[in-house]
Amino acid sequence: MLRPLNTADHFTLMMDHEIRQSGLAGNFCALVFKLASHPDAEILSSRANAFVARFPETNVRLIQKGRRYFWQSNRDRKPSLFFHHTAETSEAGLDLIGDIINTATPATAAAPVAFHLIDMPGHSYFLLRWFHPICDAKGAELIVHHLLGDENKAEGEDAFAQLTAKWGVWKKIGMMYRAKRHIDSMDTISSSLPRTTAVVADRLKFHVMHFDNDTSKQIMARSMKEAGMMGTALYFIGCLMRALDRVGCDEGQGFCVPYAMNMRKRKALFPLLGNQVSFLFAQANLQQVRDRKQLFTSLREQYKATVRSGLDHALVPLMEAGSWLPLEKYGRIIRNTPKGRERSSFWFSYTGEPDPKLTEIAGAQVTSMFQLSQVTAAPSLGMLVSQYNGAITLSFNYVASQIAPEWLDALTKEMAAQLKGEETA
Repeated sequence: MLRPLNTADHFTLMMDHEIRQSGLAGNFCALVFKLASHPDAEILSSRANAFVARFPETNVRLIQKGRRYFWQSNRDRKPSLFFHHTAETSEAGLDLIGDIINTATPATAAAPVAFHLIDMPGHSYFLLRWFHPICDAKGAELIVHHLLGDENKAEGEDAFAQLTAKWGVWKKIGMMYRAKRHIDSMDTISSSLPRTTAVVADRLKFHVMHFDNDTSKQIMARSMKEAGMMGTALYFIGCLMRALDRVGCDEGQGFCVPYAMNMRKRKALFPLLGNQVSFLFAQANLQQVRDRKQLFTSLREQYKATVRSGLDHALVPLMEAGSWLPLEKYGRIIRNTPKGRERSSFWFSYTGEPDPKLTEIAGAQVTSMFQLSQVTAAPSLGMLVSQYNGAITLSFNYVASQIAPEWLDALTKEMAAQLKGEETA
Protein backbone atom coordinates (compact mmCIF):
# COMPACT_ATOMS: atom_id res chain seq x y z
CA MET A 1 0.00 0.00 0.00
CA LEU A 2 1.27 3.47 -0.92
CA ARG A 3 0.34 6.72 0.83
CA PRO A 4 1.39 9.99 -0.85
CA LEU A 5 3.10 12.71 1.16
CA ASN A 6 0.94 15.76 1.58
CA THR A 7 2.17 19.21 0.53
CA ALA A 8 3.70 20.02 3.92
CA ASP A 9 5.22 16.52 4.22
CA HIS A 10 7.01 17.14 0.93
CA PHE A 11 8.22 20.52 2.17
CA THR A 12 9.85 18.85 5.18
CA LEU A 13 11.34 16.18 2.90
CA MET A 14 12.92 18.99 0.89
CA MET A 15 14.39 20.32 4.14
CA ASP A 16 15.72 16.81 4.85
CA HIS A 17 17.58 17.01 1.54
CA GLU A 18 18.95 20.45 2.41
CA ILE A 19 20.08 19.33 5.88
CA ARG A 20 21.90 16.32 4.42
CA GLN A 21 23.50 18.58 1.80
CA SER A 22 24.81 20.67 4.70
CA GLY A 23 26.64 17.60 6.05
CA LEU A 24 24.23 16.75 8.88
CA ALA A 25 22.16 13.65 9.69
CA GLY A 26 18.84 14.62 8.07
CA ASN A 27 15.51 16.10 9.12
CA PHE A 28 15.23 14.26 12.43
CA CYS A 29 13.48 15.86 15.40
CA ALA A 30 12.83 14.80 18.98
CA LEU A 31 10.53 15.42 21.93
CA VAL A 32 12.44 14.84 25.17
CA PHE A 33 10.63 14.37 28.48
CA LYS A 34 12.60 14.58 31.73
CA LEU A 35 11.23 12.13 34.32
CA ALA A 36 11.55 12.31 38.10
CA SER A 37 12.29 8.57 38.41
CA HIS A 38 12.85 5.45 36.32
CA PRO A 39 9.76 4.32 34.37
CA ASP A 40 8.95 0.66 33.80
CA ALA A 41 10.90 -0.25 30.65
CA GLU A 42 8.86 -3.43 30.14
CA ILE A 43 5.67 -1.38 30.01
CA LEU A 44 7.17 0.97 27.44
CA SER A 45 8.43 -1.91 25.31
CA SER A 46 4.99 -3.53 25.41
CA ARG A 47 3.27 -0.23 24.60
CA ALA A 48 5.59 0.31 21.62
CA ASN A 49 4.70 -3.11 20.21
CA ALA A 50 1.00 -2.46 20.73
CA PHE A 51 1.34 0.98 19.16
CA VAL A 52 2.78 -0.27 15.86
CA ALA A 53 0.11 -3.01 15.73
CA ARG A 54 -2.66 -0.46 16.31
CA PHE A 55 -1.15 2.09 13.92
CA PRO A 56 0.47 0.18 11.04
CA GLU A 57 1.02 3.53 9.28
CA THR A 58 4.12 3.85 11.48
CA ASN A 59 5.65 0.74 9.88
CA VAL A 60 6.46 2.37 6.55
CA ARG A 61 9.45 3.50 4.53
CA LEU A 62 9.84 6.35 2.07
CA ILE A 63 9.99 5.53 -1.66
CA GLN A 64 10.16 7.64 -4.81
CA LYS A 65 8.11 7.00 -7.96
CA GLY A 66 8.91 9.45 -10.73
CA ARG A 67 8.79 12.93 -9.19
CA ARG A 68 6.53 11.92 -6.31
CA TYR A 69 7.28 10.44 -2.92
CA PHE A 70 5.18 7.94 -0.97
CA TRP A 71 5.13 6.02 2.28
CA GLN A 72 5.21 2.31 1.47
CA SER A 73 3.85 -0.27 3.90
CA ASN A 74 6.56 -2.41 5.49
CA ARG A 75 4.27 -4.92 7.22
CA ASP A 76 6.38 -7.98 6.35
CA ARG A 77 8.91 -6.63 8.83
CA LYS A 78 8.05 -6.19 12.50
CA PRO A 79 10.20 -3.28 13.64
CA SER A 80 11.53 -2.65 17.10
CA LEU A 81 10.50 0.89 18.01
CA PHE A 82 11.72 0.91 21.63
CA PHE A 83 15.34 1.23 22.74
CA HIS A 84 16.57 1.20 26.35
CA HIS A 85 19.84 2.90 27.33
CA THR A 86 21.66 3.61 30.58
CA ALA A 87 24.09 6.39 31.42
CA GLU A 88 26.30 6.88 34.46
CA THR A 89 25.67 10.65 34.76
CA SER A 90 23.19 13.28 33.60
CA GLU A 91 25.85 14.69 31.30
CA ALA A 92 26.34 11.27 29.73
CA GLY A 93 22.56 11.02 29.31
CA LEU A 94 22.50 14.30 27.40
CA ASP A 95 25.39 13.06 25.26
CA LEU A 96 23.33 9.97 24.43
CA ILE A 97 20.45 12.18 23.34
CA GLY A 98 22.91 13.96 21.07
CA ASP A 99 24.03 10.62 19.60
CA ILE A 100 20.41 9.60 18.92
CA ILE A 101 19.51 12.83 17.10
CA ASN A 102 22.75 12.71 15.09
CA THR A 103 22.46 9.10 13.89
CA ALA A 104 22.36 9.37 10.11
CA THR A 105 20.02 7.00 8.25
CA PRO A 106 19.23 7.20 4.52
CA ALA A 107 15.85 8.83 3.89
CA THR A 108 14.54 5.65 2.25
CA ALA A 109 15.52 3.55 5.29
CA ALA A 110 14.66 5.95 8.12
CA ALA A 111 12.09 4.69 10.62
CA PRO A 112 9.31 7.29 10.90
CA VAL A 113 9.27 7.09 14.72
CA ALA A 114 11.38 5.51 17.47
CA PHE A 115 11.15 5.66 21.28
CA HIS A 116 14.22 5.81 23.55
CA LEU A 117 14.47 5.53 27.33
CA ILE A 118 17.69 6.73 28.97
CA ASP A 119 18.06 5.82 32.66
CA MET A 120 20.54 7.73 34.85
CA PRO A 121 21.07 7.84 38.60
CA GLY A 122 17.94 9.40 40.08
CA HIS A 123 16.02 10.22 36.91
CA SER A 124 15.43 9.37 33.24
CA TYR A 125 14.82 10.89 29.84
CA PHE A 126 12.13 9.53 27.52
CA LEU A 127 12.62 10.55 23.92
CA LEU A 128 10.57 10.28 20.73
CA ARG A 129 12.74 10.71 17.65
CA TRP A 130 10.80 11.19 14.44
CA PHE A 131 11.65 11.64 10.78
CA HIS A 132 10.10 15.05 10.13
CA PRO A 133 8.33 14.21 6.87
CA ILE A 134 6.03 11.86 8.85
CA CYS A 135 4.46 14.54 11.10
CA ASP A 136 4.81 17.95 12.70
CA ALA A 137 5.59 18.68 16.37
CA LYS A 138 1.93 18.62 17.44
CA GLY A 139 1.56 15.31 15.63
CA ALA A 140 4.55 14.03 17.60
CA GLU A 141 2.78 14.98 20.84
CA LEU A 142 -0.21 12.93 19.67
CA ILE A 143 2.06 9.96 18.93
CA VAL A 144 3.25 9.97 22.56
CA HIS A 145 -0.38 10.35 23.70
CA HIS A 146 -1.43 7.30 21.68
CA LEU A 147 1.65 5.34 22.75
CA LEU A 148 0.57 5.65 26.37
CA GLY A 149 -3.20 5.23 25.77
CA ASP A 150 -5.43 2.64 24.15
CA GLU A 151 -7.95 4.61 22.14
CA ASN A 152 -7.86 4.53 18.36
CA LYS A 153 -7.34 7.74 16.44
CA ALA A 154 -10.39 9.58 15.19
CA GLU A 155 -10.88 9.59 11.45
CA GLY A 156 -10.47 12.89 9.65
CA GLU A 157 -9.44 14.50 6.40
CA ASP A 158 -6.04 16.02 5.77
CA ALA A 159 -6.18 19.75 6.61
CA PHE A 160 -4.41 20.57 3.37
CA ALA A 161 -6.97 18.54 1.42
CA GLN A 162 -9.82 20.33 3.19
CA LEU A 163 -8.34 23.70 2.31
CA THR A 164 -7.30 23.12 -1.28
CA ALA A 165 -10.52 21.32 -2.22
CA LYS A 166 -12.29 24.69 -1.88
CA TRP A 167 -9.92 26.47 -4.26
CA GLY A 168 -10.37 26.54 -8.01
CA VAL A 169 -7.48 26.81 -10.46
CA TRP A 170 -7.77 30.56 -10.96
CA LYS A 171 -7.99 31.19 -7.22
CA LYS A 172 -4.80 29.17 -6.71
CA ILE A 173 -3.02 31.12 -9.45
CA GLY A 174 -4.07 34.40 -7.81
CA MET A 175 -2.88 33.19 -4.41
CA MET A 176 0.47 32.11 -5.85
CA TYR A 177 0.92 35.56 -7.40
CA ARG A 178 0.15 37.26 -4.07
CA ALA A 179 2.52 34.91 -2.22
CA LYS A 180 5.28 35.52 -4.76
CA ARG A 181 4.93 39.30 -4.35
CA HIS A 182 5.06 38.87 -0.57
CA ILE A 183 8.27 36.83 -0.76
CA ASP A 184 9.80 39.34 -3.19
CA SER A 185 9.12 42.13 -0.67
CA MET A 186 10.79 40.05 2.05
CA ASP A 187 13.85 39.58 -0.15
CA THR A 188 14.54 43.33 -0.28
CA ILE A 189 16.29 43.02 3.12
CA SER A 190 19.34 40.77 3.35
CA SER A 191 19.17 38.51 6.41
CA SER A 192 21.63 38.77 9.26
CA LEU A 193 22.98 35.34 10.20
CA PRO A 194 24.48 33.98 13.43
CA ARG A 195 28.21 34.52 13.61
CA THR A 196 29.74 31.27 12.39
CA THR A 197 33.22 29.92 11.77
CA ALA A 198 34.16 29.06 8.20
CA VAL A 199 34.24 25.27 8.53
CA VAL A 200 32.00 22.49 7.28
CA ALA A 201 29.00 21.32 9.26
CA ASP A 202 29.51 18.18 11.34
CA ARG A 203 27.10 17.57 14.23
CA LEU A 204 24.03 19.12 15.81
CA LYS A 205 24.41 20.11 19.45
CA PHE A 206 21.90 21.65 21.82
CA HIS A 207 21.80 23.90 24.86
CA VAL A 208 18.69 23.86 27.06
CA MET A 209 17.62 26.87 29.13
CA HIS A 210 14.83 26.30 31.67
CA PHE A 211 12.83 29.05 33.43
CA ASP A 212 10.94 28.37 36.65
CA ASN A 213 7.20 28.95 36.89
CA ASP A 214 7.37 32.44 38.41
CA THR A 215 9.84 33.69 35.79
CA SER A 216 7.81 32.01 33.04
CA LYS A 217 4.66 33.81 34.22
CA GLN A 218 6.54 37.12 34.07
CA ILE A 219 7.76 36.36 30.56
CA MET A 220 4.28 35.42 29.31
CA ALA A 221 2.78 38.56 30.89
CA ARG A 222 5.42 40.70 29.20
CA SER A 223 4.79 38.85 25.94
CA MET A 224 1.09 39.72 26.05
CA LYS A 225 1.85 43.34 26.92
CA GLU A 226 4.43 43.90 24.19
CA ALA A 227 3.36 41.53 21.39
CA GLY A 228 -0.38 41.12 22.02
CA MET A 229 -2.58 38.12 22.81
CA MET A 230 -1.77 36.33 19.54
CA GLY A 231 1.89 37.31 19.50
CA THR A 232 3.57 34.85 21.89
CA ALA A 233 5.65 33.30 19.11
CA LEU A 234 6.48 36.79 17.83
CA TYR A 235 7.71 37.79 21.28
CA PHE A 236 10.26 34.95 21.36
CA ILE A 237 11.29 35.68 17.77
CA GLY A 238 11.69 39.41 18.43
CA CYS A 239 13.71 38.84 21.61
CA LEU A 240 16.08 36.52 19.76
CA MET A 241 16.45 39.09 16.96
CA ARG A 242 17.51 41.65 19.56
CA ALA A 243 19.81 39.21 21.35
CA LEU A 244 21.53 38.23 18.09
CA ASP A 245 22.02 41.87 17.14
CA ARG A 246 23.55 42.65 20.54
CA VAL A 247 26.04 39.77 20.62
CA GLY A 248 27.02 40.28 16.98
CA CYS A 249 26.03 38.65 13.70
CA ASP A 250 27.35 38.20 10.22
CA GLU A 251 26.53 41.31 8.26
CA GLY A 252 22.96 41.84 7.05
CA GLN A 253 20.24 44.49 6.87
CA GLY A 254 17.82 42.81 9.25
CA PHE A 255 16.27 39.51 10.27
CA CYS A 256 13.83 37.21 8.49
CA VAL A 257 12.31 34.21 10.28
CA PRO A 258 9.87 31.75 8.69
CA TYR A 259 7.67 30.08 11.27
CA ALA A 260 4.83 27.58 11.08
CA MET A 261 1.12 28.04 11.74
CA ASN A 262 -0.51 24.81 12.94
CA MET A 263 -3.64 24.04 10.91
CA ARG A 264 -4.63 21.07 13.09
CA LYS A 265 -8.00 21.68 14.75
CA ARG A 266 -7.72 22.25 18.47
CA LYS A 267 -8.33 19.08 20.50
CA ALA A 268 -8.39 17.02 17.28
CA LEU A 269 -6.78 13.62 17.70
CA PHE A 270 -6.32 13.19 13.95
CA PRO A 271 -4.49 12.72 11.78
CA LEU A 272 -1.87 10.88 13.79
CA LEU A 273 0.58 11.25 10.92
CA GLY A 274 0.98 14.08 8.40
CA ASN A 275 2.24 17.64 8.67
CA GLN A 276 -0.54 20.18 9.15
CA VAL A 277 1.24 23.50 8.82
CA SER A 278 1.33 26.63 6.72
CA PHE A 279 4.01 29.29 6.94
CA LEU A 280 4.31 32.90 8.00
CA PHE A 281 7.30 35.26 8.08
CA ALA A 282 8.52 37.63 10.76
CA GLN A 283 10.86 40.27 9.41
CA ALA A 284 12.41 43.45 10.78
CA ASN A 285 15.23 45.73 9.67
CA LEU A 286 18.03 46.65 12.06
CA GLN A 287 16.53 50.05 12.91
CA GLN A 288 13.34 48.35 14.08
CA VAL A 289 15.22 45.64 15.97
CA ARG A 290 17.19 48.24 17.95
CA ASP A 291 14.01 49.99 19.14
CA ARG A 292 12.16 47.48 21.32
CA LYS A 293 8.75 49.16 21.15
CA GLN A 294 9.01 49.73 17.40
CA LEU A 295 10.04 46.11 16.84
CA PHE A 296 7.09 44.49 18.56
CA THR A 297 4.62 46.99 17.11
CA SER A 298 5.98 46.20 13.66
CA LEU A 299 5.92 42.41 14.12
CA ARG A 300 2.38 42.54 15.52
CA GLU A 301 1.08 44.66 12.63
CA GLN A 302 2.94 42.49 10.11
CA TYR A 303 1.25 39.39 11.51
CA LYS A 304 -2.21 40.99 11.44
CA ALA A 305 -1.78 42.16 7.85
CA THR A 306 -0.49 38.75 6.74
CA VAL A 307 -3.41 36.82 8.23
CA ARG A 308 -5.99 39.45 7.22
CA SER A 309 -4.89 39.23 3.59
CA GLY A 310 -4.72 35.42 3.64
CA LEU A 311 -1.01 35.23 2.91
CA ASP A 312 -0.61 32.29 5.31
CA HIS A 313 -2.88 30.21 3.07
CA ALA A 314 -1.58 31.82 -0.13
CA LEU A 315 1.75 30.09 0.39
CA VAL A 316 0.09 26.65 0.22
CA PRO A 317 -0.38 26.61 -3.60
CA LEU A 318 3.28 27.60 -3.98
CA MET A 319 4.22 24.65 -1.80
CA GLU A 320 1.97 22.42 -3.92
CA ALA A 321 3.74 23.55 -7.07
CA GLY A 322 7.12 23.05 -5.42
CA SER A 323 6.29 19.44 -4.58
CA TRP A 324 6.60 18.62 -8.31
CA LEU A 325 10.18 19.93 -8.48
CA PRO A 326 13.34 17.90 -7.81
CA LEU A 327 14.27 18.29 -4.13
CA GLU A 328 17.54 20.07 -4.94
CA LYS A 329 15.86 22.70 -7.13
CA TYR A 330 13.00 23.14 -4.65
CA GLY A 331 15.55 23.66 -1.85
CA ARG A 332 17.45 26.33 -3.78
CA ILE A 333 14.24 28.25 -4.48
CA ILE A 334 12.96 28.08 -0.91
CA ARG A 335 16.18 28.76 0.97
CA ASN A 336 17.88 31.36 -1.20
CA THR A 337 16.93 34.79 -2.50
CA PRO A 338 17.39 35.48 -6.25
CA LYS A 339 20.79 36.93 -5.30
CA GLY A 340 21.80 33.62 -3.72
CA ARG A 341 21.61 34.76 -0.09
CA GLU A 342 20.15 32.63 2.71
CA ARG A 343 16.60 33.80 3.49
CA SER A 344 16.26 32.60 7.07
CA SER A 345 18.17 34.21 9.94
CA PHE A 346 17.42 31.31 12.29
CA TRP A 347 15.00 28.39 12.66
CA PHE A 348 12.17 28.76 15.14
CA SER A 349 9.35 26.71 16.67
CA TYR A 350 6.89 27.37 19.48
CA THR A 351 4.39 24.63 20.38
CA GLY A 352 3.07 25.72 23.78
CA GLU A 353 1.77 23.19 26.30
CA PRO A 354 1.37 19.52 25.29
CA ASP A 355 -2.24 18.88 24.36
CA PRO A 356 -3.59 16.40 25.46
CA LYS A 357 -1.97 16.83 28.86
CA LEU A 358 0.82 14.43 29.78
CA THR A 359 1.69 13.96 33.47
CA GLU A 360 3.49 10.62 33.71
CA ILE A 361 5.16 8.00 31.54
CA ALA A 362 5.00 4.34 32.66
CA GLY A 363 4.82 5.29 36.34
CA ALA A 364 7.38 8.12 36.28
CA GLN A 365 6.35 11.75 36.76
CA VAL A 366 7.16 14.16 33.92
CA THR A 367 8.99 17.23 35.27
CA SER A 368 9.82 19.11 32.04
CA MET A 369 10.19 18.72 28.29
CA PHE A 370 12.15 20.18 25.41
CA GLN A 371 12.49 19.69 21.67
CA LEU A 372 15.31 19.09 19.21
CA SER A 373 15.50 19.72 15.49
CA GLN A 374 18.24 19.36 12.93
CA VAL A 375 18.90 22.63 11.07
CA THR A 376 20.53 23.64 7.82
CA ALA A 377 23.94 25.29 7.61
CA ALA A 378 23.45 28.22 7.20
CA PRO A 379 21.80 29.58 9.33
CA SER A 380 23.19 26.86 11.64
CA LEU A 381 21.00 27.89 14.60
CA GLY A 382 17.47 27.10 15.70
CA MET A 383 15.50 27.91 18.84
CA LEU A 384 12.59 25.68 19.90
CA VAL A 385 10.30 26.88 22.68
CA SER A 386 8.35 24.43 24.86
CA GLN A 387 6.13 24.79 27.91
CA TYR A 388 5.22 22.25 30.55
CA ASN A 389 2.90 23.17 33.44
CA GLY A 390 3.54 26.79 32.51
CA ALA A 391 7.34 26.56 32.78
CA ILE A 392 9.19 27.69 29.63
CA THR A 393 12.15 25.80 28.18
CA LEU A 394 14.30 27.11 25.34
CA SER A 395 16.25 24.58 23.30
CA PHE A 396 19.05 26.14 21.26
CA ASN A 397 19.95 23.74 18.44
CA TYR A 398 23.17 24.56 16.60
CA VAL A 399 25.87 23.16 14.33
CA ALA A 400 28.75 22.36 16.69
CA SER A 401 31.62 23.19 14.36
CA GLN A 402 30.10 26.51 13.28
CA ILE A 403 28.98 28.14 16.53
CA ALA A 404 31.62 29.11 19.10
CA PRO A 405 30.66 28.10 22.69
CA GLU A 406 31.58 31.55 24.03
CA TRP A 407 29.31 33.25 21.49
CA LEU A 408 26.44 30.89 22.29
CA ASP A 409 26.89 31.51 26.01
CA ALA A 410 26.68 35.27 25.43
CA LEU A 411 23.61 34.77 23.23
CA THR A 412 21.68 32.70 25.79
CA LYS A 413 22.42 35.19 28.58
CA GLU A 414 21.27 38.07 26.37
CA MET A 415 18.15 36.11 25.34
CA ALA A 416 17.16 35.58 28.98
CA ALA A 417 17.60 39.30 29.64
CA GLN A 418 15.51 40.23 26.60
CA LEU A 419 12.68 37.88 27.57
CA LYS A 420 12.54 39.36 31.06
CA GLY A 421 12.85 42.93 29.74
CA GLU A 422 16.19 43.47 31.44
CA GLU A 423 18.29 45.55 29.08
CA THR A 424 22.00 44.74 29.30
CA ALA A 425 24.83 47.23 28.90
